[in-house]
Amino acid sequence: MGLKAPSPATHNANRNVTDVVVLSLIGRALAFVVRAVSLRVFGAQNALYNAFIYAMNVPNMLFTIVGTALSTVMIPVYNGLLAEDKRDEAKIFIDHVISIALVFLFGLTLLGVAGAPLIVRVAGADFEEVAYLTFALRVLMPVMIFFGFGAVFAGLLQSHGRFRLPALVSAPGGLLLIGYVVFFAERWGVTGLIFVTAVGVALQPLLLLPAVIKLGYRFRFRFNLRDANVRMAGRLCVPVLISVASYQAHFFFAQTMALRLEAAALVDFSLQLVQVSIMVLVMAVAAVYFPKLSALWAKNDTADYNQTLRNAFVYTIFFVLPAASGLFLLRHHIMYVLRIDASAELIGLYAIGVVAVGLKEIADRGSYAMKDARTPAMVSVLMMAVNIGTVVLLLPHLEVRALPVAYGLAALVGVGTLLVRLQKKTPFITRRFIYEVSKVVLAAALMVAAVLGALWFATEVRANENMLAQFINATIVGGVVYLAAAWCLQLSPIQDRRGKVK
Repeated sequence: MGLKAPSPATHNANRNVTDVVVLSLIGRALAFVVRAVSLRVFGAQNALYNAFIYAMNVPNMLFTIVGTALSTVMIPVYNGLLAEDKRDEAKIFIDHVISIALVFLFGLTLLGVAGAPLIVRVAGADFEEVAYLTFALRVLMPVMIFFGFGAVFAGLLQSHGRFRLPALVSAPGGLLLIGYVVFFAERWGVTGLIFVTAVGVALQPLLLLPAVIKLGYRFRFRFNLRDANVRMAGRLCVPVLISVASYQAHFFFAQTMALRLEAAALVDFSLQLVQVSIMVLVMAVAAVYFPKLSALWAKNDTADYNQTLRNAFVYTIFFVLPAASGLFLLRHHIMYVLRIDASAELIGLYAIGVVAVGLKEIADRGSYAMKDARTPAMVSVLMMAVNIGTVVLLLPHLEVRALPVAYGLAALVGVGTLLVRLQKKTPFITRRFIYEVSKVVLAAALMVAAVLGALWFATEVRANENMLAQFINATIVGGVVYLAAAWCLQLSPIQDRRGKVK
């Protein structure tokens, strides 16, 4: 049975972004609630909980390398075949992708399980629970297989204009984990959390499977490495693997440093908060625009490609800039509201750097859609060198704060380099684009002024010491001012949403 043709929704990227952002926020917010509640229940200094965090990040890191390569290579090739109306070839290509991924991830899982003691030794775990970390790694390594199927299924659905279900797929697992932490954590502790986490990840591809079947797809095992499309994907895959592996290497380095400073849980919590608040917005924009960019480049439609890439950057800045600003301004209030003894400095520093990280993700997708994986690979190697060098240089002076500083500096270098290379290949940066971005920056600046004004009024005029009330009032005032400014300035995300409502 052949795959159905892509739906017209593929061509409505601008109007899909807001919906996907909202749904993605729900899933990521649940994941953040899990982290926040777990941190309160187990404590940031709990050796077993720190071991769990580190053990979960290792398969996440390994899969991110493979999964990003799968999605960024699969979507351009698959959409290119669909654009040429080669649906049978596209179906065969997906069969090959799933088959190869299954074999590779199964082998990687076996290596991870067998090599868990070596990973513990590399981590330099300086506490008595080394055996527990080994156990946690061995239980969680198989989640890579489920991550793999989830990534392929999500990419397949996104290529056919089905964005909402992939955006929400992590929510059931989040609810499962929240239920465990609230009702059963006292009885089964961190060990139970490890197993429930594995079950939650396994649910993701199972929830996507009915929608994939509804597309008309039926899997058949194929493992022909000489297939023309597989070989094309393989050529693209090598630089993508280098790119993502370089990024994950300095992430792994940062996690290892955090573990040695007994701050793995705090660093993970800070990143989770930033990802819920900001990076989920970026990934929603990337998920919606990447298939369309790939299809347009395959059709040699440079004008529409450039316009779509501009729209992707504008949407990203529209969401990320106010979110990062609010996170930085209200970092102390957020910690008070969550009642978690965590470092607000880490939150603020990560918020500063994440703007560049978000723009880099879109620039990466722009290059991958062109089937240019070498440029992101070189940039990622450069970022790895900047990140690790900065950490080594600043760690004796800033301690754990060196990690977010290096994170932001490396991202700034990376996105600057990528934008220059993209502009040389296809001049998408125009005066109109700069004008549109300037309007977003102006709206965000008005929001920042409004938030600072609300905080000043609460502390100086009303002498209000209730930080919860300050947080709520400042958030409402800032949000209203930003949306009003965006409306008055006629920013394209607001205009697109108005068109959808009409």
